Amino acid sequence: MGVNERVGALYPFACLLLLHAGPARADGLVEAVRARDLPALSVLIAGGADVNAPEPDGMTPLHWAVQLGDLEATGALLKAGALPDAATRYGITPLQLACTNGSPLVAERLLAAGADPDGVRPGGETPLMVAARTGVLPVIRLLLARGADPNAREAWKGQTALMWAAAEDHRDAVRTLLEAGAEARARSTGGLTPLHFAVRGGHVEVVSQLLDAGASPDETVRPDGAAGHAVSNSALALAILNARWDVAQFLLERGAAANAPDPRGSLLHLLAWVRRPGAAIGQSYVQPPDDAGSLAVGAALVARGADPNARIAWEETPYDTDGTVRMPADLVIGRAYLSFVGATPFYLAAKHSDVGLMRLLATAGADPTQPTFQGITPLMAAAGLGFWDGESPGPTTGVPESDTLAAVTLAVELGNDVNATTRFGDAPLVADGETLLLRLPLYVTKDPAQSMGDMRWGGSTALHGAAHRGLVPVVRYLVDRGARVNAPNDLGWTPRTVAGGFHVANNYHEPDARMIALLEELETTTGNAR
Repeated sequence: MGVNERVGALYPFACLLLLHAGPARADGLVEAVRARDLPALSVLIAGGADVNAPEPDGMTPLHWAVQLGDLEATGALLKAGALPDAATRYGITPLQLACTNGSPLVAERLLAAGADPDGVRPGGETPLMVAARTGVLPVIRLLLARGADPNAREAWKGQTALMWAAAEDHRDAVRTLLEAGAEARARSTGGLTPLHFAVRGGHVEVVSQLLDAGASPDETVRPDGAAGHAVSNSALALAILNARWDVAQFLLERGAAANAPDPRGSLLHLLAWVRRPGAAIGQSYVQPPDDAGSLAVGAALVARGADPNARIAWEETPYDTDGTVRMPADLVIGRAYLSFVGATPFYLAAKHSDVGLMRLLATAGADPTQPTFQGITPLMAAAGLGFWDGESPGPTTGVPESDTLAAVTLAVELGNDVNATTRFGDAPLVADGETLLLRLPLYVTKDPAQSMGDMRWGGSTALHGAAHRGLVPVVRYLVDRGARVNAPNDLGWTPRTVAGGFHVANNYHEPDARMIALLEELETTTGNAR
């Protein structure tokens, strides 16, 4: 005989023992339920077993029956007096388990026995929220018919059932909740609406449903002035942040503002960073797929009025000992030591060797020569001025050096001066140029306007950046276009000085023998002796 047959043969004897053993232990009930042995369960109930006796974690036989979706065991236990709202030590009720499993018949049986359709866990999570997350429509309808509140909020983050359904792309659940009166523009504690959850998940059809129900394509995560915050992260910004290009296109088609205020400068700045960010220490980054999709979003932004010459105007943080400058909000791009204040989207595209976006912006009317407030031109940024190895977009983040040469070439073709110099102002550096080759600068003042990052680079050219990066083809190209090989910056550093080794970006940059030899050769051949 098989195992089941053996159990069946022993069943009468087991029943006899149970009937004469007095009240059965709760674990006997649980075992019968878990074995789906309804006859044994019936005998135990008839023998006086406590149907509400909990296990150490608070699970009762009814919890187990519901967890297994066993309608007959659920009915037998409820008939014997099992409490439909019994909660485990974690606050989980049988009804919440039925919603998790998507068991409408079991849920209906529990509700008929008096289970509270709005019974909450300690964190405020309702059965309707659970059902919205699993997306089983019959359960959702059943709960709503029994009076479940479609706008109840859980206590941790103030989220609603509609937010959970939107996040999971449960379109029928979204429609049903909206028809039941769920608020399409409700906000979580963090300021997110159902639309934001749908956008972040890339669910275009749910986004459409919510817009049709009254959500705004320009909803921001924090409304203006809420909780002391400025306008931040519009729905369109969230789509770009998460590389949801189809959602971004759809929002623009539904009227989202292409020039919506953005804490990173503009939506075009955000697009530039998302297309090719760097890699921060301890974090990994995978370049978003669908290059054509992101460029299409860029084209749609400028077609709908996004300013290709918008400039970053955030307040710079005072220079600190780590040498970094302010980073864009909500975005990991890798550290930087030259300020982004005044940068245009074209500048960022050039810095990232993003030739596709450079061309798109130039065609849209971007000024390809507009420098930052420190006088750093797009050409300088493309050539490597401000490059932080392992942090700035480059070979370690999937941006080949051939792209950098292409970006430098395009910047020159579009009118950038190969001998332009940065203008870092009159920051009072403590120490001379030779000393500062071996350490970061100190400042007399912490005024951001006087200490915007690593101020040693005042008076530098694009060739200084290319020498720092060790980009032989770029150096040759710039010199061929008239770049002065021995141009000194404000500290007296020439490209040859930089190639000889110095402290930068929190590390010592070792001397580059190949670059030194190249620069010395070019100094001789161009007649620019050191």
